[in-house]
Amino acid sequence: MKIIKACDWEQINLLTEQDPNKFGEALRAYCFVGNCEQRGCYSTFNVLDCFEKVESGLIFEEAKIKLFEDIEPTVYHYKLEEKDCFLKYINDEDKYKKMRIGEPYELVIGWTWDGDGYLYFRFNDRKVINRDCKKDYNWAWC
Repeated sequence: MKIIKACDWEQINLLTEQDPNKFGEALRAYCFVGNCEQRGCYSTFNVLDCFEKVESGLIFEEAKIKLFEDIEPTVYHYKLEEKDCFLKYINDEDKYKKMRIGEPYELVIGWTWDGDGYLYFRFNDRKVINRDCKKDYNWAWC
């Protein structure tokens, strides 16, 4: 999956990006709803509508162990399934065809906030954490 950071007009390929700062900031720009002057998990805490809030279970625990221990985390999850990566259409012979329009992926967002914040992302099997989410250069691979 490639993300274009509109404010910077930079394309980030999440499958191959080696810089944790670019990877984390691309996911922050993609997942949080706001404008170019708002920073997700700092000045906006709204995420895309496709995400589901998770309050228990394996995904919740996965994020929780990466964040502040004494603050209950906020965790969201989204999974694009293989079956949802196709567009069905009718060709010139009135036959149904399928065209692949994307690849399946899974995203987890987790954060804790008390004036300072930790922000965690998992895209498929790649994970990053920012232990000072006010900054865009504090990302580290997990």
